[in-house]
Amino acid sequence: MKILFLDTETGGVNPKESALIQLSGIVRIDKKDVEEFNFFIKPFEGSEVNPKALEAQGRTLKELDSEKYKPEAETYFYFKKILDKYINKYDKEDKFIVAGYNVKFDIEMLQALFKRQNDNYLFSYISSATIDPLPCIGFLQLCGILPVLKNNKLETWCNYFEIEFQAHDSLEDIKATKELIFEIASLIRK
Repeated sequence: MKILFLDTETGGVNPKESALIQLSGIVRIDKKDVEEFNFFIKPFEGSEVNPKALEAQGRTLKELDSEKYKPEAETYFYFKKILDKYINKYDKEDKFIVAGYNVKFDIEMLQALFKRQNDNYLFSYISSATIDPLPCIGFLQLCGILPVLKNNKLETWCNYFEIEFQAHDSLEDIKATKELIFEIASLIRK
Protein backbone atom coordinates (compact mmCIF):
# COMPACT_ATOMS: atom_id res chain seq x y z
CA MET A 1 0.00 0.00 0.00
CA LYS A 2 1.24 3.48 -0.88
CA ILE A 3 0.16 6.24 1.50
CA LEU A 4 0.87 9.94 1.15
CA PHE A 5 0.43 11.60 4.55
CA LEU A 6 -0.23 15.23 3.64
CA ASP A 7 -0.90 18.56 5.33
CA THR A 8 -0.98 22.19 4.23
CA GLU A 9 -0.86 25.59 5.87
CA THR A 10 -2.69 28.30 3.97
CA GLY A 11 -3.51 31.99 3.93
CA GLY A 12 -7.24 31.28 4.09
CA VAL A 13 -9.88 28.66 3.41
CA ASN A 14 -10.68 29.22 -0.27
CA PRO A 15 -8.54 26.81 -2.33
CA LYS A 16 -8.73 28.95 -5.48
CA GLU A 17 -7.93 32.28 -3.84
CA SER A 18 -5.96 31.50 -0.67
CA ALA A 19 -2.19 31.22 -0.66
CA LEU A 20 -0.66 27.80 -0.11
CA ILE A 21 2.09 28.63 2.39
CA GLN A 22 3.42 25.26 3.48
CA LEU A 23 3.09 21.77 1.99
CA SER A 24 4.44 18.84 3.99
CA GLY A 25 4.18 15.12 3.93
CA ILE A 26 5.47 11.64 4.48
CA VAL A 27 5.58 8.98 1.78
CA ARG A 28 4.87 5.54 3.24
CA ILE A 29 5.17 2.42 1.11
CA ASP A 30 4.46 -1.07 2.37
CA LYS A 31 4.47 0.03 6.04
CA LYS A 32 7.77 1.93 5.76
CA ASP A 33 8.30 5.70 5.68
CA VAL A 34 10.52 6.27 2.65
CA GLU A 35 10.53 10.05 2.26
CA GLU A 36 9.57 13.22 4.08
CA PHE A 37 9.13 16.64 2.49
CA ASN A 38 8.48 20.15 3.74
CA PHE A 39 7.99 23.00 1.25
CA PHE A 40 7.61 26.68 2.20
CA ILE A 41 5.79 28.58 -0.55
CA LYS A 42 5.58 32.27 -1.46
CA PRO A 43 1.96 33.40 -1.88
CA PHE A 44 0.96 33.65 -5.53
CA GLU A 45 0.17 37.11 -6.86
CA GLY A 46 -3.22 38.37 -5.69
CA SER A 47 -3.73 35.47 -3.27
CA GLU A 48 -5.48 35.81 0.06
CA VAL A 49 -3.19 35.87 3.09
CA ASN A 50 -5.41 36.41 6.10
CA PRO A 51 -3.56 37.98 9.07
CA LYS A 52 -5.45 35.66 11.46
CA ALA A 53 -4.22 32.61 9.54
CA LEU A 54 -0.63 33.88 9.78
CA GLU A 55 -1.06 34.62 13.47
CA ALA A 56 -2.32 31.07 14.13
CA GLN A 57 0.73 29.72 12.29
CA GLY A 58 3.18 32.07 14.00
CA ARG A 59 4.25 33.62 10.69
CA THR A 60 4.56 37.16 9.39
CA LEU A 61 4.07 38.67 5.93
CA LYS A 62 7.74 39.65 5.96
CA GLU A 63 8.73 36.01 6.59
CA LEU A 64 6.70 34.87 3.55
CA ASP A 65 8.90 37.11 1.41
CA SER A 66 12.15 35.56 2.68
CA GLU A 67 14.40 33.22 0.69
CA LYS A 68 13.09 30.27 2.71
CA TYR A 69 9.81 30.54 0.79
CA LYS A 70 10.00 29.43 -2.85
CA PRO A 71 7.69 30.31 -5.76
CA GLU A 72 4.70 28.02 -6.33
CA ALA A 73 6.01 26.84 -9.70
CA GLU A 74 9.25 25.64 -8.09
CA THR A 75 7.39 23.86 -5.29
CA TYR A 76 5.05 22.24 -7.80
CA PHE A 77 8.05 21.00 -9.83
CA TYR A 78 9.76 19.40 -6.82
CA PHE A 79 6.52 17.99 -5.43
CA LYS A 80 5.75 16.34 -8.78
CA LYS A 81 9.24 14.83 -8.80
CA ILE A 82 8.37 13.13 -5.52
CA LEU A 83 5.07 11.85 -6.92
CA ASP A 84 6.77 10.60 -10.09
CA LYS A 85 9.40 8.77 -8.03
CA TYR A 86 6.78 6.51 -6.43
CA ILE A 87 3.79 6.47 -8.80
CA ASN A 88 3.43 5.49 -12.44
CA LYS A 89 0.82 8.07 -13.42
CA TYR A 90 -0.12 6.00 -16.48
CA ASP A 91 -1.07 2.96 -14.37
CA LYS A 92 -4.64 3.33 -13.09
CA GLU A 93 -3.91 0.88 -10.26
CA ASP A 94 -0.80 2.72 -9.00
CA LYS A 95 -2.01 5.55 -6.76
CA PHE A 96 -1.31 7.04 -3.37
CA ILE A 97 -4.03 6.94 -0.77
CA VAL A 98 -3.84 10.41 0.77
CA ALA A 99 -4.00 10.53 4.55
CA GLY A 100 -4.49 13.57 6.74
CA TYR A 101 -6.74 15.32 9.23
CA ASN A 102 -9.74 16.79 7.40
CA VAL A 103 -7.71 15.84 4.32
CA LYS A 104 -10.38 16.86 1.79
CA PHE A 105 -9.29 20.48 2.34
CA ASP A 106 -5.62 19.65 1.71
CA ILE A 107 -6.50 17.80 -1.49
CA GLU A 108 -8.54 20.79 -2.67
CA MET A 109 -5.54 23.05 -2.00
CA LEU A 110 -3.33 20.67 -4.02
CA GLN A 111 -5.85 20.63 -6.87
CA ALA A 112 -5.81 24.43 -6.95
CA LEU A 113 -1.98 24.42 -6.98
CA PHE A 114 -1.96 21.97 -9.91
CA LYS A 115 -4.55 24.01 -11.83
CA ARG A 116 -2.52 27.20 -11.35
CA GLN A 117 0.34 25.28 -12.99
CA ASN A 118 -1.96 24.23 -15.88
CA ASP A 119 -1.94 20.61 -14.71
CA ASN A 120 -5.29 18.83 -14.40
CA TYR A 121 -3.80 15.43 -13.56
CA LEU A 122 -3.40 15.34 -9.79
CA PHE A 123 -5.67 12.28 -9.72
CA SER A 124 -3.22 10.43 -11.94
CA TYR A 125 -1.18 10.20 -8.72
CA ILE A 126 -3.75 9.95 -5.94
CA SER A 127 -6.76 7.78 -5.30
CA SER A 128 -10.18 9.17 -4.53
CA ALA A 129 -10.07 7.03 -1.35
CA THR A 130 -8.58 8.79 1.67
CA ILE A 131 -7.57 8.02 5.23
CA ASP A 132 -8.95 10.66 7.57
CA PRO A 133 -9.28 10.20 11.33
CA LEU A 134 -11.95 12.91 11.66
CA PRO A 135 -14.91 10.86 10.34
CA CYS A 136 -13.59 7.80 12.21
CA ILE A 137 -13.67 9.77 15.44
CA GLY A 138 -17.36 10.58 14.98
CA PHE A 139 -18.15 6.94 14.26
CA LEU A 140 -16.17 5.73 17.28
CA GLN A 141 -17.94 8.32 19.45
CA LEU A 142 -21.29 7.00 18.20
CA CYS A 143 -20.19 3.47 19.14
CA GLY A 144 -19.12 4.63 22.62
CA ILE A 145 -15.46 3.74 21.97
CA LEU A 146 -14.23 7.36 22.10
CA PRO A 147 -15.55 10.10 24.37
CA VAL A 148 -17.10 13.34 23.17
CA LEU A 149 -14.48 16.03 23.83
CA LYS A 150 -14.80 19.83 23.83
CA ASN A 151 -14.14 19.84 20.05
CA ASN A 152 -12.73 17.64 17.32
CA LYS A 153 -9.61 19.65 16.50
CA LEU A 154 -6.37 17.82 15.81
CA GLU A 155 -4.76 19.33 18.92
CA THR A 156 -7.63 18.15 21.13
CA TRP A 157 -7.40 14.56 19.94
CA CYS A 158 -3.61 14.54 20.08
CA ASN A 159 -3.84 15.72 23.70
CA TYR A 160 -6.32 12.90 24.41
CA PHE A 161 -3.93 10.30 22.95
CA GLU A 162 -0.87 12.06 24.50
CA ILE A 163 0.69 12.85 21.13
CA GLU A 164 2.95 15.88 21.49
CA PHE A 165 3.49 18.35 18.65
CA GLN A 166 3.54 22.03 17.74
CA ALA A 167 0.28 22.81 15.97
CA HIS A 168 0.01 24.90 12.79
CA ASP A 169 3.22 23.75 11.19
CA SER A 170 2.20 21.35 8.45
CA LEU A 171 5.14 18.97 9.00
CA GLU A 172 4.44 18.79 12.74
CA ASP A 173 0.71 18.43 12.04
CA ILE A 174 1.13 15.56 9.60
CA LYS A 175 3.52 13.68 11.89
CA ALA A 176 0.97 13.99 14.69
CA THR A 177 -1.87 13.02 12.35
CA LYS A 178 0.03 9.91 11.31
CA GLU A 179 0.40 8.89 14.97
CA LEU A 180 -3.28 9.64 15.58
CA ILE A 181 -4.30 7.50 12.59
CA PHE A 182 -2.32 4.55 13.99
CA GLU A 183 -3.86 5.07 17.46
CA ILE A 184 -7.36 5.01 15.96
CA ALA A 185 -6.51 2.01 13.76
CA SER A 186 -5.37 0.21 16.92
CA LEU A 187 -8.73 0.94 18.58
CA ILE A 188 -10.59 -0.36 15.53
CA ARG A 189 -8.52 -3.56 15.46
CA LYS A 190 -9.53 -4.29 19.08
